[in-house]
Amino acid sequence: MKLSTDIVNLGTHLLNIRTGDLFEIDESGERALELLREGIVKQNETTQFMIDNDIVVEPARNPSRDFFHLQWHLLNDCNLRCRHCYDWKEKVRTLSFEEMLNTIDNYVLFLKRMGMDGEISLTGGEPLMFKRIGELIEYIKSRDVFISLYILTNGTIMNDLFIELFSGYNIGVQVSIDGTEDKHDEIRGKGNYHRSIRTLERLLRANIDTAVHYVIMKRNVSVVREFLEEMRKIGIDKIHFSRLVPIGPGAKEKMLSPEELREIMEEIAEYQKNTSMHVIATRPIWTLVGGGGICPVGYKTLTIDANGQYLPCRRLPIPLGDTRRDSFFKIWFCSPLLQKMREREKYIKICGTCSNANVCGGCRGIAYAVTGDPFAPDPNCWLNNREMTL
Repeated sequence: MKLSTDIVNLGTHLLNIRTGDLFEIDESGERALELLREGIVKQNETTQFMIDNDIVVEPARNPSRDFFHLQWHLLNDCNLRCRHCYDWKEKVRTLSFEEMLNTIDNYVLFLKRMGMDGEISLTGGEPLMFKRIGELIEYIKSRDVFISLYILTNGTIMNDLFIELFSGYNIGVQVSIDGTEDKHDEIRGKGNYHRSIRTLERLLRANIDTAVHYVIMKRNVSVVREFLEEMRKIGIDKIHFSRLVPIGPGAKEKMLSPEELREIMEEIAEYQKNTSMHVIATRPIWTLVGGGGICPVGYKTLTIDANGQYLPCRRLPIPLGDTRRDSFFKIWFCSPLLQKMREREKYIKICGTCSNANVCGGCRGIAYAVTGDPFAPDPNCWLNNREMTL
């Protein structure tokens, strides 16, 4: 346990600078603070009072709590121009570093009041191009609540300093690889497959929690099986598959038809039966082949884009507010869009009344990208496709 970072000792009182709560320090309180400075916590009435009022905290993972996931795009700059990217990489007004720290504090307060642990995926653009990423990670990890951290990277500019940073703070890393060498380089640029593979090998040698992300689309669906075998030989044990969301530059790429998607998902599910690798995704539609993963929009996730705007999901680019002026509480509880997302049966067409609504719900990002309506049925789903045809 430790003294909360929100608490300031004024001598005779403790002040919570976030809430304004003021606590008088009596003799037993002074003794408890002395012991705390020595790393000693005695369970008594005074200590329990300090715990109940967030004066002392223990930022450790609590298995009884759910996670609230935040995907945070620190910048829009990237060293690659991938064919299927959902972002045009236009110039934006990014948050200042102080604004970023304020955003973290607001997120931590939200987690405390919600009784949840945190999970942040830092991405971009390319997050390793963010010059103060080490300082940001240090600040996040020093807060009063447990926050898991992940880096979502293209894996082409990893160096020893990053490896040391991620290992030291127990940070997971996801590297994007979209096929075998020829396909990956066709999508992401010549030579980038080998750069990313070298990064995977370095991460694994450092015992860093490592995963690979693969976007399934027409261009690369034919090499999925070969890709899986290549990852198995390297020693990767987690593959995160997602579907193409046709927005930004990626709008020029072709999605799979529902039947094509069904075929490849069933093939991946069959592969899962004979491997220790985790390859079945926890995303919408995967429940139809034995996986799972409800669309989390409106339930336990938010995104902050490089402009500092809140979004329901990065692949659902509908602005909900601005981190510079709006709190997580305001966005989460006052957004009409998020409120409707939570009433699936009433507002979401077909997917909302499907028998799988509570374990899938369809991808709202793909629905929006294809139809312009975030409440439309998921156009990739073969069950929806059949119902719409009928």
